[in-house]
Amino acid sequence: MKLMVAGCSFSAVSKTLPGTAWSEVLAKHLGWDLVNLARQGCSNGGIRIQIDEIRRQRPDFAVIMPTFWDRMEIPADSVPYDWNQKPSSGENPPLEQHLQNRKLGNGYRREDGIRNVNYGTEPSNMICETIFTLAENFDHPYRQGRITRQAQTGIRHWIDSIYDNAWKKQCDEWIMRDGVTMMYLDGIKFIVCPNLLWPFDPSNSAQWREAFPGIVPDHYINLDPARSPQAICGNNPFTGEDPGYHSGPAGQEIIAENFYQTWNTYFK
Repeated sequence: MKLMVAGCSFSAVSKTLPGTAWSEVLAKHLGWDLVNLARQGCSNGGIRIQIDEIRRQRPDFAVIMPTFWDRMEIPADSVPYDWNQKPSSGENPPLEQHLQNRKLGNGYRREDGIRNVNYGTEPSNMICETIFTLAENFDHPYRQGRITRQAQTGIRHWIDSIYDNAWKKQCDEWIMRDGVTMMYLDGIKFIVCPNLLWPFDPSNSAQWREAFPGIVPDHYINLDPARSPQAICGNNPFTGEDPGYHSGPAGQEIIAENFYQTWNTYFK
């Protein structure tokens, strides 16, 4: 039997403490094979691609963790447009032709599936990363390499003049709702943890339930804020260097146990 996981760093495994991440502990408790697609710094767009891979593989159980909306996707490689070309406002101008030319290999390609998402040094079509990491061009162990100085400058101008944080959150919510709904319609058993994309609002107890269509049953959604992986990580902090999943191993054991109970109670 197979367990699959989609998400960001709160769902990823650790390179420094292998075997201690909640997904690894949970798979061991279940006696199942684990396919963990989560990646540190992944965007909700990248997680949506992970969901499609889960739909393709059809595991016995899956855990889906949407992430913060301060993440974006950029092409891993791109062919710059020749801005010396004469602009045109007519039908199919040169810029539109350039952007629609898939032979250039710019960014996302639907037929490549999960290979669109960057995993360490493996080739990918996109870089999924936090906006602030890209804007500051920080080193990051899970990215293929630094972006160019021109790209960094462009991202900063985009943030200053074009980026709408609230609209990005709304789009990410739609992306996750669609993926979760499609998984349910596919007949895949799963639990989704909404807390990072829909931060808990104590004045709106129905917020997480209302984030997903009514066709998705309650037990497919983690509706208890105390059992959210982020809250458990906060109550079980790491000491020294972050293992990558933002808690000490004890916190990962608690998260795994909660998912194990959910499986046995509602899905077994």
